[in-house]
Amino acid sequence: MKRTVTLLLTLALLATAGAQTRADEVVRAIIDNQRGDSGRVTITLTVQRPARTTEYVIESIGDGHDRSLIRVIAPAREAGQAFLTVGDNLWLYNPRLGRALRLPPSARGDSFLGSDIAYRDLAGRDLELHYQAAITAEGADSLELTLTPRPGAPTPYGQIVITADPATHAPLTFIYYDQRGQAVRRISFSEFATVNDRHFPTRIEVVNLLREGERTTVVMSDYTFGIEVPEACFREAALARGC
Repeated sequence: MKRTVTLLLTLALLATAGAQTRADEVVRAIIDNQRGDSGRVTITLTVQRPARTTEYVIESIGDGHDRSLIRVIAPAREAGQAFLTVGDNLWLYNPRLGRALRLPPSARGDSFLGSDIAYRDLAGRDLELHYQAAITAEGADSLELTLTPRPGAPTPYGQIVITADPATHAPLTFIYYDQRGQAVRRISFSEFATVNDRHFPTRIEVVNLLREGERTTVVMSDYTFGIEVPEACFREAALARGC
């Protein structure tokens, strides 16, 4: 009897480990699709507020993982601002001051250019590093995963629910919940391009679910992926001179 119980426990543990491994692999594939491969892309960022709409043109260079250099091209009053992300490290360059400022880790949740996008969204793989994933629903058209924070994870969210295409693992929606279980932010992905076997969303909409009329739209264009990005692009000096 004891041997039977031990065998059943072992099989249960193996099944749990297998399910966790699959969930981790799916999350990794979703983030790979979301990030694209190493390369360059032009981004039109539109920030909508009840009283105004602001549009930015941005150039982004990334390694497809946790490093990116982002420079504002337009409008003229904002041109030259730059942001460098390397893992959990974040620098901001102000051309008027002519110097770079390293932001503290607590600033990763701050708004990027007054939008509904946080600095932590610019690069990095926080969903893999700071959350435990579980597959919670599977269907012909959608695969759902629920992410919960790992112990001590630096996140304000209590849960994130992700839906993705079950065949390609292209991301469809991310819904963020606060610690009380209220949905506070929704990210929707659409208009996919297949580049180097990745299904890259070229249109992203971020909606603030707590403030009506506040949303940010990201449209990608002139993208080139699968190229070798020089290491110099991810050094502090690239903030001022570009790459």
